[in-house]
Amino acid sequence: MPGNPEECRRHAANCLRLAEQAPSPEVREHFLTLAERWQQLAAELESTQAFLEAMDQIAPKPSDPSASS
Repeated sequence: MPGNPEECRRHAANCLRLAEQAPSPEVREHFLTLAERWQQLAAELESTQAFLEAMDQIAPKPSDPSASS
């Protein structure tokens, strides 16, 4: 599955650093909002990955056609 929660968290941390250095309150708020969205994406990716792993555990596996030869 594409997407890496740790990479998203790195982007969030970078946005927080940029918010600290922002030249105006508007820019600061923009970076804080971006950081929050990166954190949300990381959480969603982890949740989706956990769901897919759980589905792999309960879903029947198709037969391997090469194994029947």
